[in-house]
Amino acid sequence: MEEQGLDYLAALGAFALIGIVLKFCILSNISIKNKISESFAIVCLLFLTNNIAEFLGYFTFLQSDSLSMFFVHLYMVSLYFIFPAVLLLALSLVEFRHLRQARLALFGMSAALSVAHASGYLISGFKFVGWTAITTPAEYYWLAIAFIVLNALVTLVVLASNFLANSSFDVRSRCKVNLLAFAPMLLVVFGVVIARVAGYDSSSALILPIATMFFLVVMLLQTNGNIFWASLRLKILLSVITLKNIQTLDEILVNIEKVRIIEALKATNGKQNNAADLLNIPASTLNRKITKYGIEASAYRSDRLLQLVS
Repeated sequence: MEEQGLDYLAALGAFALIGIVLKFCILSNISIKNKISESFAIVCLLFLTNNIAEFLGYFTFLQSDSLSMFFVHLYMVSLYFIFPAVLLLALSLVEFRHLRQARLALFGMSAALSVAHASGYLISGFKFVGWTAITTPAEYYWLAIAFIVLNALVTLVVLASNFLANSSFDVRSRCKVNLLAFAPMLLVVFGVVIARVAGYDSSSALILPIATMFFLVVMLLQTNGNIFWASLRLKILLSVITLKNIQTLDEILVNIEKVRIIEALKATNGKQNNAADLLNIPASTLNRKITKYGIEASAYRSDRLLQLVS
């Protein structure tokens, strides 16, 4: 391999190593309490396996081509399990009753694809193009791509439909967060597939790990119950940055307090007592502030949207 190729290889390996460290930190912070956290732990473990295989593929390239290719193939096989696992996470978020049967069916198909991959029916090899490593399609490569894209599309449909029409506010809230987290991954997958179909040497080796980290961080915050506070801090920061004609510090503090109250009402479907508990203040204090700032709590109930959709 040329010297420039070695530089690319080292950069890709370092990128994969960073991903391993970050994903391990996320995995170590998951507390398995229910089916949602269990499904998320499986997703995170698969992404970690994917990153480890990628790193070892780059790391062993100079020592042994065959060993390096084994790890690169393992990287590809892990993708056949990752996207079904993300779909299963979405199903757990909407409280799908037949989650175990769905898991057996989806992972069974992933295992079948893995056997086909090992037999050389899906991918015939790999090549480096610039900063990325791309696959060389075999006869049934389309089957692997179709499986990944189909899982991504079904995940999108499950989340979007339940966000719009599910009768449970909690389910709708979870779907909203998951849609936000999943969107970058979905765009990367579709972008790479469209580019490959158009005949371009396209790869997700650099972009997908970034989208993956965003997905995992957001889902970790949601699974551990910290998504509200992370979102609140971000919105407070944005509200302060976008304030115009700031006169005094009191104006900034009042604006922050309004943002806190409004976001708490949004997070609790406009229920003032629940919002007070979320903010850890007495309900009477919250009610007084709502009256003081002229905030209409009922405006933050999601029932109106649900009625329009149904």
